[in-house]
Amino acid sequence: MDRILRPQGSVIIRDDVDALLKIKKIIGVMQWEGRIVNHEQGPLESEKILVAVEQYWTASPLTPKQDQ
Repeated sequence: MDRILRPQGSVIIRDDVDALLKIKKIIGVMQWEGRIVNHEQGPLESEKILVAVEQYWTASPLTPKQDQ
């Protein structure tokens, strides 16, 4: 999905909390920002919503030591 979305593109995933927590770990490694919010039927629902936004970033320039 990282290659499909443009920088600052977003995705909304609706699933159980356990699955969303696993996905949130993955998107953190991919340098996305994610937030889990309550279901529209309230906070007592086991199903939650994950809103993730791909961040715009670039690699840092090479220093002479890294260039070798």
